[in-house]
Amino acid sequence: MADGILSFSDGQISLGGKSVPGILQSMTIADQVRFDKAEQDGLSGKVKVPLGWEDADITLAIELITEENSTCYDKLAALNRIFKGTDNGGNPNVYDVVNAHTLARGIERVVFSGLTSQETDQDDVILANLAFAEHVPPVTKVEVRKSAGKAPAAAPAAEPKLDKRLSNRVSSQANLGLHGSLFFNIEFMMVNNFLMQ
Repeated sequence: MADGILSFSDGQISLGGKSVPGILQSMTIADQVRFDKAEQDGLSGKVKVPLGWEDADITLAIELITEENSTCYDKLAALNRIFKGTDNGGNPNVYDVVNAHTLARGIERVVFSGLTSQETDQDDVILANLAFAEHVPPVTKVEVRKSAGKAPAAAPAAEPKLDKRLSNRVSSQANLGLHGSLFFNIEFMMVNNFLMQ
C-alpha cells in the first residue's frame, strides 16, 4: 500500500500531498537488465545469462534558491525532513507515481531512496538530486514469477492511451482516499492475476 502520491509537472514536485521546495530542472529514468554471471567448465571468464530487469531508478534534479521568505538552506532542511519521513511502521514511505513519463516506462510505485545536494561559492543556490527506486512489492513479484511458467494466453487487448490511464489513476486515487485506494489496488492486482492465468 502506498503512503502517498508523487507527482511532478510544470517545474513543481508534490510528494505525499506536500509541495517539495525547489524548481524541477530535469528527470532521468534508468533501467537495466539483470544478469547472472556463471563460470563454465573449460572456459575462461564468466558467461552472462539475462534473468530479467532490475528495478528502475528515477532521479529528479531540482534547484533550491534563496528568496525573501526562506534561504536555500531552509528549503534543503525541509527537503531532508521529507526524505527522512517514515510510515507508521518506521519504514521509508512508498509513493504511487502520477506522471506520463514514468507511466510510459511502466513505473507505478517508488521509494524515496536518496538525496544528494551540492553548492558552489558563486551564488545562493543549492542543486539537489532526489533519487527514487521503483518499488515492486514481493507479492507482485511472486505472482509474476508464477504466471511466467504457464502457457501463453490469448493476445491481450490493446492498452488504453497513456494519458487516459494516467487520468484514471489520478482520479481513482483522489476519489477513493487512503482506504479506498487500498481496495482499488487489491482489486487491480486481482484482475491482473486473473488476466495472466
